[in-house]
Amino acid sequence: MWVPVAIGLGTAMLAGGFAGYNQSATESGEAAIAPWVGPLFAVALGGIALALYVRRHADSFRSWSPRKRLYWISVILSGALGFVTALVLQTGPQGADGLLSNSAMTPNIAIGLSLLWIVGLIVALFLYHRTIDDHERRAYHLGALAGFYAFVMPCPVWWVLWRADLAPPVDAMQLFALSLIVNGIVYFWFKFR
Repeated sequence: MWVPVAIGLGTAMLAGGFAGYNQSATESGEAAIAPWVGPLFAVALGGIALALYVRRHADSFRSWSPRKRLYWISVILSGALGFVTALVLQTGPQGADGLLSNSAMTPNIAIGLSLLWIVGLIVALFLYHRTIDDHERRAYHLGALAGFYAFVMPCPVWWVLWRADLAPPVDAMQLFALSLIVNGIVYFWFKFR
């Protein structure tokens, strides 16, 4: 199972190479490639490599139950959504300040990421919820509840402190990242303990 991980890391490294090229081209005043080209090429190449791997090991994948296959399809789809989103957000001028940057982005990238996020998550979650058992559903619900609390507890506190000039402006993406981290920790705790 290490090959898919290596494919994912190679895809990330290739996309990082494109991002580095774009940044150096921009800094030297040369024309950079469109910010979506690098991630698209890297993900397409990674997808082809993963498809070839799956094709080569098709017999072992066929031995999985339909529920297990659907589960892993939903997990890989969700991971690919996050991966593509992170790649696009890290490349081009909008990614100069990092993944959780609030800098401006082009309308095309914003619309594309929004559609990818909404449609992709709806499909992935539909597949995921069709395959999980009671144990995983409980872990999922407890993780989601903890993630919700990690957002709703600090958000109004931060907002009130900001209004009193005691804190920087509220950053929704930092709160979102915190809620995802808490969600993941609680989910994995209850799933694997």
